[in-house]
Amino acid sequence: MTTFYIHFVDSDVSLKAEVLSEQAPSTTEAFVQALSEPIETAGTHAMYTGREISIQLPVDTCQDSKLHDPAKENLTCFPTPGDILFTFMPAYAWGGNPSPIYDFGLFYGKEARTFFPAGWLPGNLFARVVKEDLEELEEMGRMIHIKGRQKVILSLE
Repeated sequence: MTTFYIHFVDSDVSLKAEVLSEQAPSTTEAFVQALSEPIETAGTHAMYTGREISIQLPVDTCQDSKLHDPAKENLTCFPTPGDILFTFMPAYAWGGNPSPIYDFGLFYGKEARTFFPAGWLPGNLFARVVKEDLEELEEMGRMIHIKGRQKVILSLE
């Protein structure tokens, strides 16, 4: 099984995640290809979905890949702790933002749902944080909720 790492630079915390290649083959293949080089971005606390760290993937990394308007696979609106959802929104779909959005949703607590002001938006459940790291994930989620944005590096090692 392919694994990758989510490193919160400011807190020096690394979480290990496993892709769900059988349930979301297209999304996992595209995501692993995108990680041929580590991705530096930021994680912020989500506004509408509950206990989620929202990590926006860079447009230049995703726009010419299968992550741009991906296949709908292993969809859910009710993620559980440790679930990682990929959600794509085309340009102008979210608040008139002229750039597409490639959202890596890292869910850390119960009672999360992918409901937005515009309605339900299911995401591709394509990976999960390993069980051993769930407690640390929850701590990071609470900390980001209180203290704000954190620099994040996604990588295969």
